[in-house]
Amino acid sequence: MKPVAMKIFLLALLGLTLLTGLSGCGKKTRPVPPDTVLPAPITDLSYHLDEKGVALSWSYPRQTVQGDRLPYRIEKFELLRAVIPVKEYCPDCPIPFGPPIEITAESSDKGRVSYQETLLRPNNRYIYRVRSKAGWFVSSDDSNTVSVVWDTPLQAPRDFRIEEADKALILHWQPPQGLLDGTPVSDPIRYQLSRATDGETFTELPGDLIEGLTYTDKGLRDGRTYSYKIRGIRLHEGTLAAGMASAPLSGVPRDLTPPAPPQKVRVVSTAGGVQILWDTVAEPDLAGFRIYRRAAQNPTPELIGEVGGAGLSFLDTKPPKGKGLWYYSVSAFDQARPPNESTHSMEASYSEE
Repeated sequence: MKPVAMKIFLLALLGLTLLTGLSGCGKKTRPVPPDTVLPAPITDLSYHLDEKGVALSWSYPRQTVQGDRLPYRIEKFELLRAVIPVKEYCPDCPIPFGPPIEITAESSDKGRVSYQETLLRPNNRYIYRVRSKAGWFVSSDDSNTVSVVWDTPLQAPRDFRIEEADKALILHWQPPQGLLDGTPVSDPIRYQLSRATDGETFTELPGDLIEGLTYTDKGLRDGRTYSYKIRGIRLHEGTLAAGMASAPLSGVPRDLTPPAPPQKVRVVSTAGGVQILWDTVAEPDLAGFRIYRRAAQNPTPELIGEVGGAGLSFLDTKPPKGKGLWYYSVSAFDQARPPNESTHSMEASYSEE
């Protein structure tokens, strides 16, 4: 078709469209839906940085801009993304967003939507916004803005180790030696710990980033295995830059508190030997008692027997023969693994007549 003929055809098509819009029932229609059905803009767009890149997440829209429940499901999201070299960034300048990235809304039952971007370029600032769409014209306003700087990641922290404690684990580490490319770092470094109870699914510990080189994870269950990873986070160009995570390290909190020692230890001579008796110990995790004997001239007692927690006596069937003075004492131990043992009780003396 010649250019002149093409121009005449397009003008005729436009005129026909206008006539169609003005004819019919005579009612005017809006090219976009009214505010009462537009989805409310997303306000909680957030990010998480790790050695792989940036992970974005936001809540699935549930309401219209008027606060009513959405009468339809969201079909997709449009992610707006701008990449600006750090040295060229201007906080007051318009943001040069590129073409939107379409993300399918898989299910309205999910509480949050996530998107991960990898292969980021060092020394660049990445700026994001997101909006929801439910058709050609149904689109929300832009969300809040997220801005991150990507740089070569830090190496993992060094000398990561775990000290076991009662209902707690104490974690220690040393700073990273520099970036992955060997560049030394002068920026402030904070630390982020992740914990898993199955050895695989790691979740970041709540709270602020850690400033020091040690952290005590309290309120744990004794005897249960906990695994940890740690990464450095440095403050660079006004934002946080994540580093490499350490290899996972596991520890088991254990009970380190021994029970109280038994009281009122006494001995009785019987036909079968020497009977040692004592009062019970009020400990919820009491496992048993250990009985010791020593000669008057020997400062170190010898273990001669053990009974369960319900026992309150022990028969020494092979007491020393001959004249002499002997001392008996009793300790209590708990159910910890390894068990915690109390100090010895006050000694009760015995002499052969």
